[in-house]
Amino acid sequence: MSYIRKSDLKVFCEQALLKEGMSDENASLVAFVLSETDAYGIHSHGTKNLHNYIRKYRVGGMDIQAEPAVVIKSDAFAVIDAQNALGMIPSVKAMTLASEQAEKCGISLVTVKNSNHFGAAGVYANIAAKSGLIGLVCSNVDPNMTVPGARGMVIGNNPIAFALPAQTMPSIFLDIALSNVASLKVVQARQEGNEVPNTWIVDKDGLPTTDPSHYPEEGAMQPMAAHKGYGLSILVEVLTGMLSGSATSVEGDIVSWIFELDQPNNVSHTFIAIDPKRFGVTDIASRAQRLVECLWQAPKARGSERIYVPGEIEWERYKKANQDGIALPEDVEVSLKGLADELMINLPLYT
Repeated sequence: MSYIRKSDLKVFCEQALLKEGMSDENASLVAFVLSETDAYGIHSHGTKNLHNYIRKYRVGGMDIQAEPAVVIKSDAFAVIDAQNALGMIPSVKAMTLASEQAEKCGISLVTVKNSNHFGAAGVYANIAAKSGLIGLVCSNVDPNMTVPGARGMVIGNNPIAFALPAQTMPSIFLDIALSNVASLKVVQARQEGNEVPNTWIVDKDGLPTTDPSHYPEEGAMQPMAAHKGYGLSILVEVLTGMLSGSATSVEGDIVSWIFELDQPNNVSHTFIAIDPKRFGVTDIASRAQRLVECLWQAPKARGSERIYVPGEIEWERYKKANQDGIALPEDVEVSLKGLADELMINLPLYT
């Protein structure tokens, strides 16, 4: 397995995006999000996708020079038009704005429309947590998930994330899609010729299957916890596409960012920041630490040696990545090497 320092990976991403014509500021934002995501070990949403983002620019599905614009703004909320930019760009700006407004008003919501794939939602939630705030993030995506009683792709497996400061680790955070698994993991299993658990997808008749070879042409993702994941996906549609006055996955106006590269993705994201101090909670991190310790000390199941809290595994990976470098899975390494060769830029890997 090959390794790369996080700082080198960020520089590589910046160089690739600058060569394609992205501005210095925006290339830095995208590179930050992608390298952070790989450091967490969430490789399905990190630098592996950079080559396809660039392909999408090249065939007209995304505007590499787009500058997101704030079109509605009040003291505690805002709407940003992404102008078909890559989703990381308006997303970092949106959570930064929400955090600044929350420190003045207690709570702020910023929603983004006309955007594209934004990677891992947890990165943006942690932007708020780094400022001592509670961060909530959600996004709608293209319809890739079935719902109870249906067959085919009906609604997006719309991701949700939250983060808040802690002490023994930088934050408690959770980043999940509302299907039983992220769709990119099914795509990866198909590429590798592997079967998947029968709880991941359904076939063309709406029945559970272990064979991903026909996905996404046929079948759909299964919602997490059946009607519960389905219902939460609708909530995300309300907070993103509906609240921003833009598209929802169920109405057919959002397409896959990766399978329809020449078309705008047309997704929306929402970012909420809450300042606990404005609610009288002066040290949210110490309160969070008490919660963490209660969970750690809970009675353990037979054979269990440890109870993890949300984000703990990712922060352990992050610490190791900063110390030893990011270990690149084979598919990520292949993708990055292909981009490096194509653009003739250095990819400083080591073993």
